[in-house]
Amino acid sequence: MFLYTPKKVYQLDRAAVAEDGLAEIELMGRAGERVWHAMGARWPGLAKITVFAGSGNNGGDAFVVALNALRQGVEVQMLVQGDLSRQSDTSRHFSELWEQAGGDFEFWQGQALSGDAIVDGLLGIGLQRELDANWQDLIATINHCEVPRIAIDIPSGLNGLSGSPQPVAVEADLTVTFIGAKTGQFLADGPDYCGELIYEDLGVSARVRQTVAAELEVVESCKLPLARKKNSHKNHYGNLLIIGGDRGMSGAVALAARAALRSGAGLVTALVHPECRAQLAAFPEIMVSGWDALPESLLGASVVVVGPGLGSGEDSANCLQALQQSSLPMVVDASALRTDFLHSLKSDQVVITPHPGEAAALLSCTSDEIQADRLAACERLLALFSVTCVLKGSGTLIAEQGAMKAINRRGNPGMASAGMGDVLSGIIGAMLGQGLNNFDAAKTAVLIHALCAEQFAEQQDQTGLIAGDIIDRIPTVVKQLRAAP
Repeated sequence: MFLYTPKKVYQLDRAAVAEDGLAEIELMGRAGERVWHAMGARWPGLAKITVFAGSGNNGGDAFVVALNALRQGVEVQMLVQGDLSRQSDTSRHFSELWEQAGGDFEFWQGQALSGDAIVDGLLGIGLQRELDANWQDLIATINHCEVPRIAIDIPSGLNGLSGSPQPVAVEADLTVTFIGAKTGQFLADGPDYCGELIYEDLGVSARVRQTVAAELEVVESCKLPLARKKNSHKNHYGNLLIIGGDRGMSGAVALAARAALRSGAGLVTALVHPECRAQLAAFPEIMVSGWDALPESLLGASVVVVGPGLGSGEDSANCLQALQQSSLPMVVDASALRTDFLHSLKSDQVVITPHPGEAAALLSCTSDEIQADRLAACERLLALFSVTCVLKGSGTLIAEQGAMKAINRRGNPGMASAGMGDVLSGIIGAMLGQGLNNFDAAKTAVLIHALCAEQFAEQQDQTGLIAGDIIDRIPTVVKQLRAAP
């Protein structure tokens, strides 16, 4: 599945008219019909609905929904917000059909909402400005109604590019979107506001879609390391060196190392603060040394993961300095995500894995600014450091120069717990050690990580998910992925 920015969706819409010969009236009619059919499938037996229409094309779609309801004997409370003199000819066509069919409407003035469901056709995908107090009050009124809320194309108030509310948005139970799925429906707060998301292409051809470049690809499959030959040796599958584990933080290295081993790494060596070596003795599969063993450890390593629990002391800084001249593939996470370190690296195979707070520190901004436009944040990180970037969070983004960005929509909110990033860095390192390139290793690791969380939630409440639960499920998920068609 591919996602488009609002600007690209407008291009698709125009191309559908010009090249597929689809009339704007036909497209709008189909859009409204699809919304009505989706409502009927989920909430059969609706006796009365409230339909909100704005002055844009979403408003035209809303009048089509109202017409379909009226024709099936459903009572419609039709409310309008905005200046209908600004309607497009296509929207005006359907508002006039509504009146000709005996329907009436009122302008929104704080009326009581009486429908068994509310249809939101107020604002479209192009919204970039902050909504004024009147719009905010209207959206708050809609959200306070304890009936199903259905958004046409996108919940009103949601930024179609970034997924941020402006500063509020309709909290939809169902969103029916058209022609191209929008980036803002999958980024930041987008999934929470959209609820269930249904995509309808409205008959736009694949040929037209190929004329407009998508912005994001949804991660739905991945490239796994090749199946192992019978004549194999542990050195064929990566000698992973994990550097971190300052005082009190040895658990981060243990999580990364265990995840790497469960993901197929041939050997894993953990370098930790000398006082933490004994704390990793419970994991006999992990070879453990102190930070002072870094120079000789690099000689036998094939991949480096640096940062889990590394801390910010003088000794950890010395470790980073020793890594600057290494040309090995490298995963940089947590406290190793420092601007001066990333700029100094000789390696041209670097994957960084910041969460929004770490990305904000790298870009000298706030985490709120990162979340307000995650796509732009990725672009800035790529331009600044020339790396493969995994921007973690809801809708994790995987990006590198010259490749279409990918977004992960799998997983669940239970993953918002300590140690999840350490596990992910270990999986990425293991994939690099088994021959995947940076981008494929990152995509594969992110998907495995998320599917493990989903598997946990099939049997237990997701709020109890901890990082170790991910590790335990990695081999099962990998086996399922290998068996998938």
